[in-house]
Amino acid sequence: MEFGVNVKKVASPAPALTPHSTLQTKQTMLYNADLHVHSCLSPCASLDMAPSAIVARALEVGINCLALTDHNSAGNCAATANLCKRNGIQFFPGMEVTTAEEAHIVCLFGDTGAAMELGRIIYDALPHIENNPEKFGDQVLLNEDDEVEGFEERYLGVACGLTIDQLRHRVFALGGLFIAAHADKPVFSVVSQLGFLSGEFSAVELSRAGAARESSLKLVEGYTAVTASDSHYLHTLGSACVEYEAAAGAGIEGYRQALLERRVKLSIFSDAFRTAPGQRG
Repeated sequence: MEFGVNVKKVASPAPALTPHSTLQTKQTMLYNADLHVHSCLSPCASLDMAPSAIVARALEVGINCLALTDHNSAGNCAATANLCKRNGIQFFPGMEVTTAEEAHIVCLFGDTGAAMELGRIIYDALPHIENNPEKFGDQVLLNEDDEVEGFEERYLGVACGLTIDQLRHRVFALGGLFIAAHADKPVFSVVSQLGFLSGEFSAVELSRAGAARESSLKLVEGYTAVTASDSHYLHTLGSACVEYEAAAGAGIEGYRQALLERRVKLSIFSDAFRTAPGQRG
């Protein structure tokens, strides 16, 4: 989709949203969590990934806990947080940071303010490379009505100046979760860049494909394994997720405790999921 001077939308209006959650008891909630999702702020993501469309798709496929993790920015988290709150979805604002080693780290927080603070730190650590939309893709900032608030001019798909250790220190200082992204992939993972996993991680994420392989599970021995869709397109959202139980309203602390106690279940779905909206394989 191309943008003109008077563009107001980057996606068709989302359908009416209805709250969705799975209540186990009055005290405990079962969460189906997809915690690695990109919006149209990420230059490699579809322009259809507007906050309202993401939330609508999450409701459609039964995701009641969602994180927004754009590359090196939390710029669309506030709009997504408002939409999730309105529609009964637990939301963790965050981002996928590319470290100086060119390893991807998913950073999740319990409130938008902390995510935005990390966003400011990362922005200051990014090289001053102007985005070229024709080459890399648009980086679109939206409000919750899908109106364009602006375009991020600095290219986000590049390594920042912080090392893994430096980033870990800042994320933990802000009360966040520090997760090695798609550790089984041959590029842009901690393992591909360093050759091994080392140091403290809140969890280690496996790709949708990797979560189904015994060899990948062995790769993360000693760490809590999670998975997520890493969606850049609406049709893949929810195709991989984690299930966990926590007290209703516990927010990110409930998830943190589930990770510490390794009370998370990896759920992946067949390719039929991608072409049959609302139906899990």
